[in-house]
Amino acid sequence: MSETNNEVIDTENETEAENQPKNENGILTINPDDYYKCVVFELPKENFRDAAVNHMRAQSSIEWVCSKDFAVSEKWDHWGINLQWKEGEKYTGIPYSDTKVSLEEFKTYMVDGTFTYGSSKWKEVPGNACMSSVFNSIQQFEPNVAGWSNQLMPSFDTFQAVICGEYIVPSGVRSTNAIITANKLEDIYEAFTNLKKGDLVITTNYDKSTSHIRMLVEDPTIVKTAAGRINPSRSSVKTIEQTNAFDTQRKDGVKTTWFVDHVYTFDALIEKNYIPITLEIYNKDKSECEIPYLYLDEEITPAILAKGTAISTIKSNFPIRFMKAELLDNEGNFVKDIVVHDMTNTKSINLRNHMIKLFNGLENGDYTFVLTSGIAIGNAELARVDFTYNK
Repeated sequence: MSETNNEVIDTENETEAENQPKNENGILTINPDDYYKCVVFELPKENFRDAAVNHMRAQSSIEWVCSKDFAVSEKWDHWGINLQWKEGEKYTGIPYSDTKVSLEEFKTYMVDGTFTYGSSKWKEVPGNACMSSVFNSIQQFEPNVAGWSNQLMPSFDTFQAVICGEYIVPSGVRSTNAIITANKLEDIYEAFTNLKKGDLVITTNYDKSTSHIRMLVEDPTIVKTAAGRINPSRSSVKTIEQTNAFDTQRKDGVKTTWFVDHVYTFDALIEKNYIPITLEIYNKDKSECEIPYLYLDEEITPAILAKGTAISTIKSNFPIRFMKAELLDNEGNFVKDIVVHDMTNTKSINLRNHMIKLFNGLENGDYTFVLTSGIAIGNAELARVDFTYNK
């Protein structure tokens, strides 16, 4: 369903990859030695279509036990959420919420295979929704397709994907139904036949603030009549999607909000106003693509932390999923932390903006400062500093 637009914090312009040396593993657009700590990740070894689907499956298959009852419960004009997780029950998949966490970030909230959270707000519970789960998968290899559903709406100037097949897209229309209405149904059916594994079908209605997206897990099944026309009631796609409801079709006892390998006919897609889209990067060779990195630009010293601040900046060429700054006592016990997430296209985080909250009310003493951050493909510890705080 719909994901709420949030202000993008401190976003940097995209790094230009032009004129950079290329190799079969991708393009590294920076010199890691220029920064205090830089972590370079590898692009997926498999082809990008497989990588996208594999990451959707990874997000949907992580298992955890609920350590204490919690919920996500919200209601809006045209849709709502009422999900309950029960203590002692085993669940599969990242929970449904709108904090846009990555798979690796979600793992940091688990304790010995368990998870719970003390809030029922979908903007607070660590999890992801339909769009953010897809962006997590795309951002295993694509740094520039990011944001909200309007980045995947063909009629908007913000469109970052590519229409799949050929169909008319009236400029500025606010629903996928309006796009379908502008075309012959046969043309939309034909466009569906151009879908491939890793491509997407999306439905939106911006006047009702609703949207949903599914990713194909394999190429579509296409059935034609004796006359050679597409049979929309028998032609279908098999998809994976994060949803706002538990999958009641599961007969294996698995409790999950992820609909895995559900099959939808072309007729069913049209009924719910889905249109097909794809990604330009699927047609690129890995050697043309940017290698993901994450860095801390300057060292965080004990002297700086003693003043209750940090002036360094975290940067990446891919959208940053989260930042966590943590304080431990001199025995390694947790004292307090701050976590920044629910970001869509943030590629730069200035730590100074967040240190006031971390140090507010802190008693004098010896501490360890630990800084962790992550992009969709992985996390990294960027700093661990022992210091004495004397306000």
